[in-house]
Amino acid sequence: MATATLEIPSIKPDSDGSLYRHVKRPEWGAAILAWERNDTRAYQFEDGRLRKIRKGYYTLLEPIDDFDGPAEAVRTNLERAVTSEDDAARPIQKSVCTFDQQVALFTRLYPKGFEDPDWIDEHRHDADGAALKRHREPSVTDAKEALSAERCATLISENAHEVLTESIIDVLAGTDLVPISHVKTLRKLNEEDKRALAEAAADLLHGERRFEERFGDYLQLLTRFLGDAPSWRVATALPALVHPDEHVSVRRSAFARQAGSIAPTARYSRKAKVSSYRNFRRVAIGVKERLEAAGHEPRDMLDVHDFVWTTLRNSSLDDLGAKA
Repeated sequence: MATATLEIPSIKPDSDGSLYRHVKRPEWGAAILAWERNDTRAYQFEDGRLRKIRKGYYTLLEPIDDFDGPAEAVRTNLERAVTSEDDAARPIQKSVCTFDQQVALFTRLYPKGFEDPDWIDEHRHDADGAALKRHREPSVTDAKEALSAERCATLISENAHEVLTESIIDVLAGTDLVPISHVKTLRKLNEEDKRALAEAAADLLHGERRFEERFGDYLQLLTRFLGDAPSWRVATALPALVHPDEHVSVRRSAFARQAGSIAPTARYSRKAKVSSYRNFRRVAIGVKERLEAAGHEPRDMLDVHDFVWTTLRNSSLDDLGAKA
């Protein structure tokens, strides 16, 4: 008697590279068409799930024309998740809680969300004018003034690299986004290295090349100065402070946990890397979008950073009923 064989649909990621969004479940994140067979299509979503959609419901998946984030990196991560032959080998970031649990904790601590007086006092600015390291608004103001495109260009053209380097280090020293040990190391740089840091930071913040290229050069320089690949905190602080609407400061421990409920199949390196920054930034954008959908609009990516850290740092896991 002939033995029946189970026909498995061949995995064919969408050839045109389109990204889709489920119109009724945007929290699933972006998706690609993984395969199509008979009356069924399968879509790989950012939340790590491969979902089958039957004919008649295809219109629930709409192409994303206004994708906010690193589309190429997202497609690569989704295609990798689809084509992995060994599920156990796929890099899956565990989710420690649901996003709804995070929002519930956030609103329990700050009933008015980002407009809550306690949130503003603890994270944005002090009502009495005291500028503490945890306050984002004075840090952003200082960074934008000290490291503006015009000032960077002027100081470099005047060969005043050391002045610019001191401004860079002062900006990093004036925030809790960066460990003070790294700041002390940068203060000890010799004249030649300070010149290199000034030029690399100015290019990182205001250069005309693709950000990934500028960021990669900046990471290489920090690696030489620090003797090892830089931490996420020191690597991402400057762009997060000078361009807070576009870039995010990464706190790796909390952001990796956050990835578990936003984009668990992407790769997140322990030390700063260009490819992983694209993924972490996508996670931050996903958090921002979900917060807005929940009625809490962050002012900038620094609010997103502080939301992630507030709700997913170790001391918050017990309140969430989560496990590290």
